Amino acid sequence: MSKIRVLDCTLRDGGYVNNWSFGADNIRKILDNLIKSRVDYVECGFLEQGGFDGNKSLFPTISHLENLLKPPDSGVTFILMISYGSYRIEDIPDCVNKNINLRVIFKKNEIPDALEYCKALIQKGYDIFINPRHTNTYSSSELLSLVKQVNEIKPKGFTIVDTTGAMKEKDILTAFYVIDSSLNRDIALCFHSHNNLQLSFSNAQCLMKVCTSRELIIDSTVFGIGRGAGNLCTELLTQYLNDNYGGDYNLVPILKIVDEQINPIFAKTPWGYSVPYYLAATNHCHPNYAKYLIDKQTVPVEFINNLLTSIPENKKAAYDSDLIKQLYLDKFSAIIDDSAAVKYLEDVLQKRKILILAPGKSLKCEKEKIEQFIEKENPFIFSLNFVPEDFEENLAFFTNVKRFSALKNYEKPLILSSNIENRPENAFLLNYSSYLNKSNMFDNIALMLLTLLSKIGVREVWTAGFDGFCNDAGENYVSDDLIFSAKIVDRNKQNEIISEELQKLSEKIQINFITKTLYKVSKSC
Repeated sequence: MSKIRVLDCTLRDGGYVNNWSFGADNIRKILDNLIKSRVDYVECGFLEQGGFDGNKSLFPTISHLENLLKPPDSGVTFILMISYGSYRIEDIPDCVNKNINLRVIFKKNEIPDALEYCKALIQKGYDIFINPRHTNTYSSSELLSLVKQVNEIKPKGFTIVDTTGAMKEKDILTAFYVIDSSLNRDIALCFHSHNNLQLSFSNAQCLMKVCTSRELIIDSTVFGIGRGAGNLCTELLTQYLNDNYGGDYNLVPILKIVDEQINPIFAKTPWGYSVPYYLAATNHCHPNYAKYLIDKQTVPVEFINNLLTSIPENKKAAYDSDLIKQLYLDKFSAIIDDSAAVKYLEDVLQKRKILILAPGKSLKCEKEKIEQFIEKENPFIFSLNFVPEDFEENLAFFTNVKRFSALKNYEKPLILSSNIENRPENAFLLNYSSYLNKSNMFDNIALMLLTLLSKIGVREVWTAGFDGFCNDAGENYVSDDLIFSAKIVDRNKQNEIISEELQKLSEKIQINFITKTLYKVSKSC
């Protein structure tokens, strides 16, 4: 019977959620409680060259971790991960603490050099784990060849790494039998999964049943914390081992971590199952491709699937932010003549004050203030990607495919950007690519409209409902029907980017906020 062990990587893999900024006190508490839980291995973070920030689970030297672990006689083995190529071998000292192991993760095209790196670490006295990314992309012959090379190095463990969370039971079994048939018996088999298909736990159980003649080490994180769909939950894994495999894990300290350290992170940046992450897995794509499209909140799920399918095979495994942005833009790259729409706006806006209604919650909270402005100034009113209930817009402007597809039986004038398909014949069309900016919020509708208005000579506008984003999605919109995602990771960064772009635009057009806003713009006109 194999010995099944638990490797908790909350502080390492979970760090993708919060940029490893757990806080010094929380890092210490997480480590203390994981030790009390009696998990077998604790992966404390990345070994990564650079300055030391005690609030992050990133360690520029092994001694920084040693200082954190005093006293070291806990009975737990601690681990740091190295992403091959990120840490010079000559800067790693000889091992003086056998209680600290190293894991090395690498891509398929890095195998020869990465294995030499692993061999050098072993020569320095370290117990190491070898983690080939995207194990499911290896053919049986490629995997067998890698295992034979690993046998020569004699690491402590070799890992099946389900990088994209795409592996199913048949994939797990295929990889297992290829590896198990050739891997030296004294080398542990490890399993690191992601939960995009909600199969992490069942795949782990599958391995437990078949891996009976060697040590099996299964990765997990507390509450499944991890990028995208998250990981196998440490609390579920340890309870299962207690119930079925004679485990002796203490669940209470793990649940204490959930309550005190993980829940506050989840409240700000949730992870878990979603259709886009499922699509990323089924298309064998890096989850950040799905995240990019989720964060846009502009396109329906079938569009996301089509775009993920179009990513070249050799680009799917490693995230390329420029590629996904370009594919997104290419989808809407058809150039149209929008002179009729521009001329219409020039005519109707002459000598009119302009009010732009964005769908922020302040439309209800500060309704009276907006009504007073409308009664006094009789402005021309634009609404952005929605139709307001409490105000009469003159023109609805849509750039968001999802929002427009939800619009039913609308008979008033519309102005649409050219990325929207199935347009009514009487809608005015604007060339989508003409009004983008160069930031990560390049197609924010308010920025697009302000760019257009500045181009046609408008020098001043008023806005309402242009509130900015907060972390609670339910507080961002005047109606819950407008919420398409609660998982945008960095709302503050969005606000900063939009504020910067508004500041640039304010050099050409004065922007007045009738309602409260998180955007910061100093007047320059």
